[in-house]
Amino acid sequence: MSFGNWPIIGKIALIIVLLGACAGFGTVIAGIKLREQAASYEGLLTGETRVNLALARVGRQIVAVERSIFQAITARSDAGNRAAQANYQQNLDILGRRFDMAKAAVPARAAEFDSLQARAREVFAGQCFRALQLALEDTVATNVEMANEIMNETCTPAAEKLASDVTRIIDETTTTVDQKISDLKAASERTAWGLVEAMAAAIVIALALAFLISRYGITRPLGRVVGVMEELEKGNLHTDVPGTDRRDEVGRLAQGLEVFRLGLVETERLREQAALDEQRAAQRLKQERLAIADTFEASMGALTAAFTQSSGEVSEAARNLSSTAEETSRQAQAVGHAAEEATTNVETVAAATEEMSASIREIGSQVANAARIASAAAEESARTQSEIIELSDSAAKIGEVVDLITNIAGQTNLLALNATIEAARAGEMGKGFAVVAQEVKALAAQTARATEEIAGKVGEIQKATNRSVESIDRIVSTITEIRTSSSAIAAAIEEQGAATQEIASNTQNAARGTGTVNDNISGVGRAAEMTGAASTQLMTLSSALAGQASQLQVEVDRVINNLRAG
Repeated sequence: MSFGNWPIIGKIALIIVLLGACAGFGTVIAGIKLREQAASYEGLLTGETRVNLALARVGRQIVAVERSIFQAITARSDAGNRAAQANYQQNLDILGRRFDMAKAAVPARAAEFDSLQARAREVFAGQCFRALQLALEDTVATNVEMANEIMNETCTPAAEKLASDVTRIIDETTTTVDQKISDLKAASERTAWGLVEAMAAAIVIALALAFLISRYGITRPLGRVVGVMEELEKGNLHTDVPGTDRRDEVGRLAQGLEVFRLGLVETERLREQAALDEQRAAQRLKQERLAIADTFEASMGALTAAFTQSSGEVSEAARNLSSTAEETSRQAQAVGHAAEEATTNVETVAAATEEMSASIREIGSQVANAARIASAAAEESARTQSEIIELSDSAAKIGEVVDLITNIAGQTNLLALNATIEAARAGEMGKGFAVVAQEVKALAAQTARATEEIAGKVGEIQKATNRSVESIDRIVSTITEIRTSSSAIAAAIEEQGAATQEIASNTQNAARGTGTVNDNISGVGRAAEMTGAASTQLMTLSSALAGQASQLQVEVDRVINNLRAG
């Protein structure tokens, strides 16, 4: 069936379908573009951003491996050495897993990360491992000094160079991410403007088609029918009625008008043939005119009512479409305001996170300084402990000498007693010898008392020395615990700093993402406003059609009244 044979309601529905198709086209295009942008953002988050996170953890793990070597250097017991060695191996294993995470995030850069991993193995398997071996072999000062010298001259500079290269790669990746974000933002702006232009073009085309449909499918055929009615009113009964071959409402109207015209022609012919029976013929003609008028009135009334109803339905549909467009615009504005607020909040969080990251770095520096002070205190306590142990050994040797003197005094006293006995046996000849023996005995007794006092003092010195050794042992143990706690705090602060930096980076990315969403929502709002304007024009067109239907009804009433009036 050709378009001209469509009913009026079908033609009006086609106009509504065209406008709906324009809105649907814009919605589909917007959805496709938003999906593409979402996929691009997902690529950033799962690719370069995840590489930056993995490399940041690699840099932190390099510091952790180096710190475990220093832990072995400062250890003062076999248990401490074993713990340091286990910590060293565990940190090396974690470092390898961090490199694997980076390679899994961006496989295209696996060769670059393999090169960095090989350098890390070379650094920690070379002089750094030699320093660890020296620290684990013995805790004497010579090995500790050699291990510290290797760390300061070879291991630490190499580890710092490796960490610097990792930081450089992080900076390069960050620059790449920023460029991609800028490109995505530009693409979003182009998409929004392209969508607005496409929607505008589609709406213009739809309005043009609606005008053509209403002009050539409805109003012009109706105008031709009205022109024929005017000719019939003037008495020109031989006017051709156009559109009788149409199958729509206009065709049915034209067919009814053709019947009416033929009836008029036949009536005129009968009137000419029935000149002799003029009165009866006139009466019959009047009745026929009235019947034709009633039939025409009924047909035209139904058609006009249907036409008016169709115009009302079109107007109602246009009002609904306009209301929907206004609601869409309001929701788009609400979403835009929410997106702007989200952008502001995310930017505030990013600034606060940067400040917190700076504070964490300062705390980490202070904790590292405290760890160095604790290490120096441990070394001083160890030297003091050695000196007091030497003092205890000297006191023990003094005690041995005092015991020897006591034994000599006892033997001297015994000899003096024997000499006194022998002098008594000798009588007068041994009196002088007896006096000397008494003096020797008295001297031996004094020596015994003096040595007892010295032994008591030496015992007190030994007790005090032992207490000092025990106190220094406790001090050394406490300082070791402080140093271990400082190392743990430093590690936790470093991890917190990295996590804070990661949060700041992701928060900035989120702020840029919410800005892009806000731009897209603005484009949707503009498209909704254009749809509302098109709906307003459609309502105007429907009002014009309703006016023409009213005019048609007036013309029909006038023709029928004229027919009935005879």
